[in-house]
Amino acid sequence: MSTHPDIRTIFLSAPATVAQARNAVLGAQPGERLLFILPDEADHFANEVRLKALRQEADAGNVQIGLVTGDKDIRYFAKATRIPVYKSEDAARRRWRWPKPEAPLPPPNKLRPAVIPPPPDAAVALKPPAIITRPDGTVLWGEAKTRPDRSWLQGLSYALFIGVIALVIFGVTVYLLPQAAISLTPARTQIVSSIDLTARTGIDEPDYLNKLVPARVVQARVEGFGVTPTTGQEDAPVGKATGVVTLINRTSREITVPEGTILRTTFGENVRFRTLNEVKVPPGIGQKAEVQVEAVEPGLEGNVPALTINEVEGSLNISLRVSNPFRTEGGAVESVATVTQADKDRLLNELLAQLQQQAYTKLAENLRQGEYIPPETVQTYILAATYDHFAGEPADELGLQLQLLARGLAVDMDGARGLAERSLRETAPSDKYLLEETIRTGEPHFTLFGDEFVNFSLTASGEVLEPVSAGDVRAVLTGASVDQAAQLLEENFDLATPPEIKLTPPWMDRLPTLPFRIIVRVYKG
Repeated sequence: MSTHPDIRTIFLSAPATVAQARNAVLGAQPGERLLFILPDEADHFANEVRLKALRQEADAGNVQIGLVTGDKDIRYFAKATRIPVYKSEDAARRRWRWPKPEAPLPPPNKLRPAVIPPPPDAAVALKPPAIITRPDGTVLWGEAKTRPDRSWLQGLSYALFIGVIALVIFGVTVYLLPQAAISLTPARTQIVSSIDLTARTGIDEPDYLNKLVPARVVQARVEGFGVTPTTGQEDAPVGKATGVVTLINRTSREITVPEGTILRTTFGENVRFRTLNEVKVPPGIGQKAEVQVEAVEPGLEGNVPALTINEVEGSLNISLRVSNPFRTEGGAVESVATVTQADKDRLLNELLAQLQQQAYTKLAENLRQGEYIPPETVQTYILAATYDHFAGEPADELGLQLQLLARGLAVDMDGARGLAERSLRETAPSDKYLLEETIRTGEPHFTLFGDEFVNFSLTASGEVLEPVSAGDVRAVLTGASVDQAAQLLEENFDLATPPEIKLTPPWMDRLPTLPFRIIVRVYKG
């Protein structure tokens, strides 16, 4: 015996279901061999109806299937449905050829007459006696006789025999010829199951018993710069007052006054001015020189009356006197935009919302397959916030550089959906067949959040139908009239649509009396 490398071994995880095996059969290539290794938790396979449906799927796809299990119930039902079953994988691979489902024995052929072989000496008994004569014509043994011509009787016998055979063939043909094709679509029923789960850090795999799924903490750092128009309004100085002052020498020597020499008023709030160019005051007490001056600070306070600028700052104060013969002019104010605290708060909120969205997107880039971050679990922490202007400072725009740290919980939603689907399978009626392709899970509904956990509920739904056995259909319809057939099917089976019945030949008014002449096709719809 040689092993077969073309056998594909499939290990089904606990709790194994027939639906898992069926999905593997649907994805197999025609002619492929699939060997399913069943775990200890495989009670779903201990059902003749489900195994029969699995075998029919395999036969339809020309796929050979086998089971490896030590469960006595599963082995019993597998043999009942003609599915090969082995105690180990090695035992399956040592077989040169897997047993195929045995076809039922054909009915006895009533058209073939029984042939009884003649006895061994029949040829001798039927051989006519020999006539032996001498050369002179004397008879030694036997006697030559002339037989009458009865060929017409033999022909008539042949004709009668052929006629009888023809009548038999006609009768049997009329009895066997009728064939019925029955197409049924069982009704579907939707079932729904909801499960309450907790996603928690520190868990490696989903736990159905305790309704737990894994979660992990994810973090991301983001930063950005935002700008907003300022809304404050204040009067701000926009021009510096200018004028002419007279410098008077108090000494007998020439005095040089450098550009930028500071002069000031001596009443009220001192207003300071500076000379705009260098000037020389001639020698001699009372000698004078004029020079242009400009207020140090802009604004209206630089517009001072005549004879109010009367002091020189610094070392030249003892050598010079100063006076302004005319008032200074040109200092002005105008309304300008300024930064308010409301501008700073508004900009912070706007930029914070933008960066939080960026942080959520950046967190999602670190997700593994099947994970989901509930937005409610995302928390942001401000690492740095730097404004380019202070409150009250004139500016048309306010800028902010902001750095954030985002933190959230990544929930294993694939694991959660698996638990929800398992809950649905367990709530499905045992006498119904759950259509795996109809299973859907809804959106999670989160109810409670923490730093290391989140509680939520998840709903799964699917459709089930009651398996329809071809044998049961034949038992109901065998020999029934065409007019009663549809009613019988609707009374005995839960159907989604009226059954379709086709008879061959179409003029027959009753269904075949032989069950194997009734072809039953069951569609999922």
